[in-house]
Amino acid sequence: MTPPQSLDVMQSGALNNYIIDKHGKVSVVTLLKVDPAQKDLVYKTLDGQPGVTVLDKQYATNSLVAEINNEFNNIAWMTSLLVFLALFLSYGRIELTLITFIPMLISWIWILGIMGIFGIKFNIVNIILSTFIFGLGDDYSIFIMDGLLQQYKTGKKHLSSFKSSIFLSAITTILGLGILIFAKHPSLQSIAFISIVGICCVVITSQVLIPFLFNWLITNRVKKGFAPWTLSSWAKSVFSLTYFALGSFIMSGVGFILIKLNLFNKQKGKYLYHSLLSKYTWSVLHIMGNVKKTYINPQNEDFSKPCVVVSNHQSFLDILVSTSMNPKVILLTNQWVWRSPIFGAVVRLADYYPVADGVEGSVDALREKVEQGYSIVVYPEGTRSPQAELKRFHKGAFYLAEKLGLDVLPVVIHGTAYTMTKGDFLLKDGVITVKYLPRIKADDCDWGGGYLERTKNISRYFRREYEYLRRETETPAYFREMLYYNYVYKGPVLEWYMRIKTRMEKNYEEFHRLIPTHGRILDIGCGYGFMSYMLHFLSEGRQITGIDHDEEKIATANHAYLKNDRLNFICGDIINYTFDQHDAFIISDVLHYLQPDEQEVLLKKCIANLSDDGVLIVRDGDADLKDRQKGTALTEFFSTKAIGFNKTSSKPLSFLSSARLRGIVAANGASVLQIDNTRYTSNIIFVIKKSPAPSYA
Repeated sequence: MTPPQSLDVMQSGALNNYIIDKHGKVSVVTLLKVDPAQKDLVYKTLDGQPGVTVLDKQYATNSLVAEINNEFNNIAWMTSLLVFLALFLSYGRIELTLITFIPMLISWIWILGIMGIFGIKFNIVNIILSTFIFGLGDDYSIFIMDGLLQQYKTGKKHLSSFKSSIFLSAITTILGLGILIFAKHPSLQSIAFISIVGICCVVITSQVLIPFLFNWLITNRVKKGFAPWTLSSWAKSVFSLTYFALGSFIMSGVGFILIKLNLFNKQKGKYLYHSLLSKYTWSVLHIMGNVKKTYINPQNEDFSKPCVVVSNHQSFLDILVSTSMNPKVILLTNQWVWRSPIFGAVVRLADYYPVADGVEGSVDALREKVEQGYSIVVYPEGTRSPQAELKRFHKGAFYLAEKLGLDVLPVVIHGTAYTMTKGDFLLKDGVITVKYLPRIKADDCDWGGGYLERTKNISRYFRREYEYLRRETETPAYFREMLYYNYVYKGPVLEWYMRIKTRMEKNYEEFHRLIPTHGRILDIGCGYGFMSYMLHFLSEGRQITGIDHDEEKIATANHAYLKNDRLNFICGDIINYTFDQHDAFIISDVLHYLQPDEQEVLLKKCIANLSDDGVLIVRDGDADLKDRQKGTALTEFFSTKAIGFNKTSSKPLSFLSSARLRGIVAANGASVLQIDNTRYTSNIIFVIKKSPAPSYA
């Protein structure tokens, strides 16, 4: 310990600046000038000496930079994960998150790659600068995605404004940091270089890659009338297509062995090959777990007697359905199937017959197959129809049946046109129904005396049965997924609302039952158009107009990809709207947003403009049901206050009592029927007609 007298003497001299006396402890600071090559030796010599502490700013800085470099990968992964989660929470869909995030990741790889090419190493400044550039890239990507989504949702084109803002931001950033490129110090030049390269990378990826991916997966598809891709639909489609492709290549090899290399009994080899092919195509259909298959075969048709199978053709899936019917079937195919790089070899090995120039010249070639017990599958439409409607039947199938003396077996296929649309390999969650109709005997003259007359009669019969099957199958639940695709990528809250709303409404099945399948329909207070679209899907004979005062909702409804000239959406005030005659008016959950006098005006206008056989459907809360009215009030609180789906005026909600509604209807010369099918709310359906009160089961 230094004596106090000595310490006072030292502090009074020139050494005072190098002596620190705190809390009774004295420290002496001294500077050592060391040859850089001898630093490690000095550290080892002084290390462990009692009372000696070595401080080296350069060493501490280098240690800090080294530690940051060692932890940089972990920091980058954690930051990327947080950004990914934030994007997912914001967009609510993994597809949009990936479209936004992948370009960010690519831009980061570009920056690292360019730094590696030019030998620029990470230091503390570069790390901070790179993080700053990555953050800018996040902002740019989000701006571009928001512009794309807004345009996809409502058709409003603000993307160019976003792009201009990004461009100006990038220019100012490059000018601010890029000016350092003229500095003489290499470190400053590296900062400028990384800034210029990094900003250019994030601008290119955000303005080029994101729109490219978005348009490829979503926009370009809906312009063609196809549903947009989702990750789940993509995975299902790729899995099924891969299974089909690999199986086709395997079947080609098996067929070559059983048929081409078979030196003993080729006929048995071909039958075995047909059996394997039938099981394989059956497996392809049933590997599609998202597609429900229904077979209706009341006559227990087993193809024990050869026939000409007449079937409609709307999708590639029809070929799988036909080949899986029975091993002993031969398909008449077009040149596209015959030359397919995936399935063509299988078709040729199975002796499926190409009929690009008609069936007249194929009678003799097919007669041999018929004698071997094979039936012939013909698609009399000639080509796949893009929609669910049937095209004109050609005479070839019936000419062939007459020349070969075969029965005609009509097989109606429904659901393939939606499940896998022509020109698209997206596999949607559909329902495929295969219905075997009774055989038409070759000698049954009730269908006509010759193949020309039989073509017309059987075609008419087939169309009628197909329409019966459509009406049985195409229920509101059948079109639920189609409605979902119509609103996907319109925003996470809207998607969620659509799912919940349509499920609560049971896909609008009750409204479909109550309104006519043909005629002019006005959906008052249509909102986003959920009901309007569903009612249109269920019957294309309906000309539907939706009206709502919310401009954004109308813009969204008008910009859905399934909209056509049978659907129209108008933004307007229903009180001041000029009505004309309609076959049905729908006022669902709207009246309570109006005041009592406005409610009466609206009901009068609707009744006055009903056609003679028209119907006015009103669904609203009945103020007379006081206990159940609490449930209705709760749902309105969530829709108008908590979540804000529906806009309200400054005036309070006004629920109409059933007694008052009946009085208004009677005063306007109409009758009303009440339908109460809810338990927890006071929502009642009122069916109003000009004629005496209707009766509904």
